Amino acid sequence: MLSMVEAMAIASALSIGEALASHRSDGSIADVPLHLISSEARAQEVQDAAVMAFDESIVGYFATATTAVTQRVLQCDKPIFGPLVASAILPDRTGFRLPWGVLGAEWSIGFIIGASYPQLHQPIVFSSFEEAVIGCIPMITILGRRVTSSIPLNPWTATADFGLHVSSSKGEPVFDMHPSDLAGIDVVVSMNDAIVGQSSGRNIIGDLKGAIMMLAEVLTTQGRRLSPGNIIAVGGGPLIMQAVVGQTFRADFGRLGAVQVEFD
Repeated sequence: MLSMVEAMAIASALSIGEALASHRSDGSIADVPLHLISSEARAQEVQDAAVMAFDESIVGYFATATTAVTQRVLQCDKPIFGPLVASAILPDRTGFRLPWGVLGAEWSIGFIIGASYPQLHQPIVFSSFEEAVIGCIPMITILGRRVTSSIPLNPWTATADFGLHVSSSKGEPVFDMHPSDLAGIDVVVSMNDAIVGQSSGRNIIGDLKGAIMMLAEVLTTQGRRLSPGNIIAVGGGPLIMQAVVGQTFRADFGRLGAVQVEFD
């Protein structure tokens, strides 16, 4: 039987999660008291409640703050994870109406899972993950908050707030492409046709590997796993701040293809 303190904590997580879901739905921000979160476990409880209230159709997971640059920008000293829900996945070249609280956009690489992962008693190593991947997708992830700037941004508040996920745009999948193949791909990012960032696959593969392994560990700890057809989207940057109406953000992944989103 739950103690009164435990019952109050659960009620608080539910109410905070429902508030975050409401503000995500209508594109608004408010002084939701995320600063009262006192542990990583409580942050996850709030995230779970928020997802349940917003959209339970989880189609995968994503990771952000995977590089030193994006960690500094997002004020998080480690990768942040959150679920990908069906209603927040958009096709390539879709206009996106910017809600309040948007932080920016970053390129992401989506890994299509062909088998349940991680499987029971399966070692959490990159080779086992690579065996589960059946293809890759070029993606752009838009990050943002459902709270005002008076609420500090840190790993706990970021995790609770849907892991900062707002929306993801995806290009065409390329099957029979595996994570190790990304070493030969350069990613060129442009805003309104002006190049704003370029990343070498040989330099970013280490960041992607680390984030993926951390996510697998988190899922295992939570008793969760990826199902066939799910996507893991791992952001690699650069995070474009102050996205404004009229801008077109494009990420070209070479032979993996390109994807873009227009901010309305």
